[in-house]
Amino acid sequence: MKNLIKKSLLLVVVLTTAVISATNINKDLDIKVSTIDSKLIDLRLKNSDGDLTISVKDTYGEVLYSEKFEGVYFSKKYDLNTLPTGNYYFEIEGATKINLMPFTVTSRGFEFKNEVKSTYYKPIVRQDGDLVYISKVAFNKENFEINLYDDESNLLYKELLNGEVNLGKAISLEELRSGSYKLVTKSAGKIFEQSVYKK
Repeated sequence: MKNLIKKSLLLVVVLTTAVISATNINKDLDIKVSTIDSKLIDLRLKNSDGDLTISVKDTYGEVLYSEKFEGVYFSKKYDLNTLPTGNYYFEIEGATKINLMPFTVTSRGFEFKNEVKSTYYKPIVRQDGDLVYISKVAFNKENFEINLYDDESNLLYKELLNGEVNLGKAISLEELRSGSYKLVTKSAGKIFEQSVYKK
């Protein structure tokens, strides 16, 4: 059933036209959703956060539709008639943050408040020689877990940061042998992986 929903939603979105135009965007809003009829909506956004991934997900976090977008202005129509009644959300992921916009599909149409319900700021990792700097904005004071693994998936370092809005840590690779390492950060149910290197 879920595969049928995914394929149906994908087909409907592929058949709609993406309009990349600055003329119809409300300059005061980064993201705006307009209702066209009972289950057809137009998602528009002005992007200033790098390349985007725009997804429709169910309450279990399963991706029903996803696409990549590069550019500044985005507008696309989504036909929600293929979705059964229930709760869903748009997830708009950029280089530094993830915005969630929930909506509910009902037998009469859908309910959408046209507002970002939550914004998750992604961790920022920067390497300078043997030092790896990790920072995370946690407006909801969510826990932030940092893990460093070697190329054989052995855990070399683990720390849990919390209680602050601005979380940060510097890790030294000086004592490690030359090679590639994997930095894994976890927060608010999201996991990010990034390679770091010791020369």
